[in-house]
Amino acid sequence: MSDVIDRDVKVKLAAWGAWTRNIGNTGSCSSPAQALINCAPVCDSDYKRYARYEAFEHISDDEALEVERAMAKLKRYSARLDVALGHMLEHELDDDNLLICVLMYPVLKRHFRYDESFSHIARELTKALGKKITDVKVKAIMERGAGFIEGVLIS
Repeated sequence: MSDVIDRDVKVKLAAWGAWTRNIGNTGSCSSPAQALINCAPVCDSDYKRYARYEAFEHISDDEALEVERAMAKLKRYSARLDVALGHMLEHELDDDNLLICVLMYPVLKRHFRYDESFSHIARELTKALGKKITDVKVKAIMERGAGFIEGVLIS
């Protein structure tokens, strides 16, 4: 049961990421025809060095805005813990749980909204934090973040 729900949240997050990339600054679809175009597989050659076709499940504006609200809640949660993370890194303490909680929002945003790979996110976080972050750790962070989003969407 948990795997099905978790997969559904990841599908919804992927659809939300595609929705944010396709909609841009307009806030919603301008017509039903535009909604059909947004559901079609996209050739994403402008963003990546290579062309690839992706098909995302359709997400309505209301569902996407629910995910957006959940992401905003996660962003506020991560920001409150950011001060503690700075203290932890400054004194070279080791608390993986705090690190994971602080990085949930940036990892979800980079992976689903900007479509970055786990290894790329790991490299960027390692540079930013000065602490080795592996792609396995990024996957664990993403799993915990998806669980947080799932909990917010269910409640």
